[in-house]
Amino acid sequence: MSLKFHLLSGVDIFRDLSREELHGIEEMVHMVTCKKGHVFYRPEEQVEVLFLLKKGKVHIYSLTPEGKRLIVEIVTPGTFFGDMPLIAQSMHQAFAEAAEDSLICVLSRGDFERLLLQKPQVALRLINSLSQRLEETRAKLEEATLRNATARVGRAILRLSQGASELSGLTHQELADATGLYRETVTNILGHLQEQGFVELGTKKIVILDRNGLQEVVET
Repeated sequence: MSLKFHLLSGVDIFRDLSREELHGIEEMVHMVTCKKGHVFYRPEEQVEVLFLLKKGKVHIYSLTPEGKRLIVEIVTPGTFFGDMPLIAQSMHQAFAEAAEDSLICVLSRGDFERLLLQKPQVALRLINSLSQRLEETRAKLEEATLRNATARVGRAILRLSQGASELSGLTHQELADATGLYRETVTNILGHLQEQGFVELGTKKIVILDRNGLQEVVET
């Protein structure tokens, strides 16, 4: 089994396919390795491609008029992203940067269109995934409307933890970029939340001790 085949077999939208069908997709996909800090997509690019992150972490971010970086999405393994209006994926005015050493599979628009026409089960999985993305986008918009910085941070922690009691692999800077706040502000807020017993902080780790209490902070 090739590395590319192994990686594709772990992608959620391909999980209903047979080995033979996966081998067909294997021929369409290009694999790219990116070192941490490498920007592999920029706003001026006009190429319609779909990226599938298999290893590492990617930041999708835009720049404010003041030049401040604002993270739109933190991409984790198993997630697809890119600039392909066909499936409502847009990288308009956005950068994609490897936040860690990453391994990425790339599909062109033509290959992906053929795949959807030939494999309707992939299209169904894709629709389900896009529905979840829309719900996440709605939650992010709600966060952006919160004027209270503590509420913003609390809402982001609850959303990113996805119901788990621990949020790992997220730095204070990433949380700041995701909420549109300064890192120092986020660090101070996290310190206050820890003092109040809502969370416990570790190295790149936030343990939620009192989810109900944190939810009340968000709603105040």
